[in-house]
Amino acid sequence: MWAIGTGQTATPAQAAEVHGQLRAALGHLAGPAVAAVCPILYGGSVKPEVTPALMAEPDIDGALVGGASLKAADFIGIVRAGLEAKGRAGVLAR
Repeated sequence: MWAIGTGQTATPAQAAEVHGQLRAALGHLAGPAVAAVCPILYGGSVKPEVTPALMAEPDIDGALVGGASLKAADFIGIVRAGLEAKGRAGVLAR
């Protein structure tokens, strides 16, 4: 339902719940050390206005960007919002 291209975005709480379950399952399969460092990306529809809330969730490490990547302003907005939410806004100044 939240696949890329549908235009439907999960709420941050919904996405966080699923990402937490994925990280827990990875921990059972590969161990807690692997689960702690393995990036898990949100693969639903991503828009600049929802990126800050999604990226603020601790188990969401990034996003797979679909159609929004074809619009430079939207893509830049997503990248900026993601970097800011993860405390990496300084990367923008480089």
